[in-house]
Amino acid sequence: MNSKSYNKYVKDFQTGDIVLFNGKYPISKLVEELEHSKWSHVGMVVRPDPEGEVYFFESTALTNLEDIMEQDHKTGPKLVKLIDRLKTYGADLVPYVPPVYAVRPILKHNEVDMDKLFEYIKKVHGIPNPSEWKMIEEVIEGRIFSIHSKSNDYTCSKLIGETLEVLEFYQPIMPLNGLMPMDFSSDSSIKQLAAIWGEEIYIELEKEEAVG
Repeated sequence: MNSKSYNKYVKDFQTGDIVLFNGKYPISKLVEELEHSKWSHVGMVVRPDPEGEVYFFESTALTNLEDIMEQDHKTGPKLVKLIDRLKTYGADLVPYVPPVYAVRPILKHNEVDMDKLFEYIKKVHGIPNPSEWKMIEEVIEGRIFSIHSKSNDYTCSKLIGETLEVLEFYQPIMPLNGLMPMDFSSDSSIKQLAAIWGEEIYIELEKEEAVG
């Protein structure tokens, strides 16, 4: 897998790119073990100005970063600066061990309907992120038993799956609550998803960007 520093890659980020996280939180390690993958968090790049700030759309229980549209710190779907999320992810853990990040560049950039995307981002804001064990329960229901969750919440994978459905890139077969971060990686067994992006590129923070 190729790797690039954030500073060298930043000009190439575009709306629709997928960013994958390898986490150090206990729930992150559990997710990685359950799915037999190195990835436990996923989100999507949003960049309204191709030369401007790079934002990150995710669903998370973390409240340390302010949503850039609503200026609040709610859990669940939020839009934050990508560099801030990369710099602070896992920073509350002691000792701090820098996570591993990778980006998958979108192959259909010109097809992203930005108006539809921002309408969706505004619609789902404030809907909570499930508790850790509720998240596991919902994924098992969807992935193994094909049960659509009735809970009004968003895991990171469900959010990105639904975002792609709204943008008409993805027609889900399994319930969205059955999706996991690995499904958005190059190891995905879901052909519809695998066809949307290129191969992963590791993103490394420069020393002056990293925590500590």
